[in-house]
Amino acid sequence: MRLLFSSLLAGLMALAAPAFASPDIDFPQSGYSYGGKVRSGPGMGFRQVGSLREGDPIVILNGTGSMMNGYEWFEIRYRNGRRGFQWGGIMCSSKPHQTIFRTCDGPRLKVKQSSVRSRVNGFNVAKVRHSGGSFTHVGNGQWQEADAQGRVNFHFQEIRRGKRVVRLHDASRNVFLSLDLREGQIFYAEGSGPARVLYRITGASARAGAVRKTGNKVRANRNKTVRYSCAEGIPLVVTYVNKGNGHAIFSIDGSPRERLEEVVSGSGSQYTNGRFTLYTKGRSATLEHPAGVDNCIE
Repeated sequence: MRLLFSSLLAGLMALAAPAFASPDIDFPQSGYSYGGKVRSGPGMGFRQVGSLREGDPIVILNGTGSMMNGYEWFEIRYRNGRRGFQWGGIMCSSKPHQTIFRTCDGPRLKVKQSSVRSRVNGFNVAKVRHSGGSFTHVGNGQWQEADAQGRVNFHFQEIRRGKRVVRLHDASRNVFLSLDLREGQIFYAEGSGPARVLYRITGASARAGAVRKTGNKVRANRNKTVRYSCAEGIPLVVTYVNKGNGHAIFSIDGSPRERLEEVVSGSGSQYTNGRFTLYTKGRSATLEHPAGVDNCIE
């Protein structure tokens, strides 16, 4: 009788289990992050312990059962064996899992040439799509990189066009991209370093995108308060003050306000107090802090 009762109890518990597969079946497995915060626990209420950039490799160790907006929080291992927790809505996994945003196409996979329409070439292309988002020409040689949710994270200056390739440069990070329409791949290089495949191109369009005029610097917004949205929707509020040599006052995720002094910058504007550094250009802002880096958009 006791054995029968135990079997019935186990069956009832199985029926009550979450709809997603248990961690011991699906994990660990490899994946990639779309960027954002790494936290000390499974939720936005836990402190940040690190950050990841789009395309960073991760190992998804197990699920936690903690859900947010339809996706689960997962324990992950990332660079140099560090561990933390990241939301499944900003990652992809090598095997399908219903509480992870998508299955990885992978930044290093090849693509058939036929996937990009032959009528679109480097001279007329205005938008290039990939598994994690898109690159869009917004006019005057300016390009924006958006993630899969349409959030703009990075800005690039077009430096050359050819029939096959469009070359882009992000001076704030000294990053070069090659949108290679013939090979159907996007190549990434830091400075004079070697190029590697970052994404495979899934589509391209010659239609002009919406042109959004932006200034080269955030100086036009000084003496104003600007609200940015960072990874996970974390708010960054910056007040630009036009007094003396200029400074900025910011608060992220409701933290106490910090003052940053403006310093000379080769591109955009830069503010720092030695512990925090804020880079701004157009509608984007990057905040470097002891726990990592946040990329934000106005």
